[in-house]
Amino acid sequence: MLFMKKSLSACLILAILVITSIFIAGCSDNAGDSQSSEPTAAITTASTTALYTAGDIVKNPKSSSNAGLLILGYDAGTDTYERAYIYPNTDGSWGYRLDSKTEKVSRSTIETLYTEKSGTIEVSAVPVGKPTTVATTTIATTAATTATTVVTTTTSSAAAPKISDIAPDSGKTGTTVSITALKGKYFVSGANVTLTKKGETSIAASSVSVTSSELITCKFAIPSDAGTGVWNVVVTNPDKQTYTWQNGFTITKGDSTATTTTTTSTTSTSTKKVTIYSVSPAVIHLGVTINSQQVDIMGTNVSSATNLKLVGSSHTLTGIDGTYYCPDTQSARANFAIPAGSQDIYTIQAVDSSGNVLGSLASGLTIST
Repeated sequence: MLFMKKSLSACLILAILVITSIFIAGCSDNAGDSQSSEPTAAITTASTTALYTAGDIVKNPKSSSNAGLLILGYDAGTDTYERAYIYPNTDGSWGYRLDSKTEKVSRSTIETLYTEKSGTIEVSAVPVGKPTTVATTTIATTAATTATTVVTTTTSSAAAPKISDIAPDSGKTGTTVSITALKGKYFVSGANVTLTKKGETSIAASSVSVTSSELITCKFAIPSDAGTGVWNVVVTNPDKQTYTWQNGFTITKGDSTATTTTTTSTTSTSTKKVTIYSVSPAVIHLGVTINSQQVDIMGTNVSSATNLKLVGSSHTLTGIDGTYYCPDTQSARANFAIPAGSQDIYTIQAVDSSGNVLGSLASGLTIST
């Protein structure tokens, strides 16, 4: 009996020792966990951030075009911007779109070429379509008594002048351009003709001759430092009634060493000069030889041309024969074979069947890798 009691006591002591050991071991493990648990540093992954946002207007500082790119949005999934062309109003403010066309271009291409931010505008507030040219009639005003300011307006009984065409419609800096046909209505002997552009000194015509109520000839001496791009043509009759033809004349960069010369139109009287406002696509990505790339232009009198050319610093590409298509006087297209190694910034030209350049847009298209 005594032996059984001793055995029972021994078992009880052994059980207590085992339980105590387990408890101590558990506390030790918890203490170890507590000591080794440290705050985990947050892992951040650098992400590409778009430089521009919807509504930003950006320009290529190497381009002489007055148009800008309107950023419509950015897609992070494809890393592309959606863009459209935007043009300035006559007062220099932005602006309007010629059409509703948009294009998606890689973020790297936009941010590499279009490094000049020219402003920001609400995308939904940009109208589509070129503003209608409006004739402005200047009226004489007189002030009345000191007690109340009274304004008396008088208008001329004669009609205000109108402009419908000008030939030639372009010239280079540092040259004198002879205008052989400024056409319109209600021109009066003694009228003045001027080129105007926001932020530039106006260029007054010399040797102005009103040969009829519908035709004026004159000369523009274009200063070597005149701003390039489109200018307005303004006719003012002696009675101060005036008409502004928006973006009617284009000034391009001339030879810096050239002296003043006379530029005459080389086109026939039956062929109108072409003005190119925009080109699509503005950027062609080149990886391999492209058998056929369609290029579209928007402008005026494009139906006078028979083909398009891309002229770069070391390459000249001509539209494939038979592909020039002109559905109306304001739009045209041609297909080009784009060879490998032709990366460059190109001037796009509209030419006639004899190869005469009827109009061009400097730095209008870029071929990049």
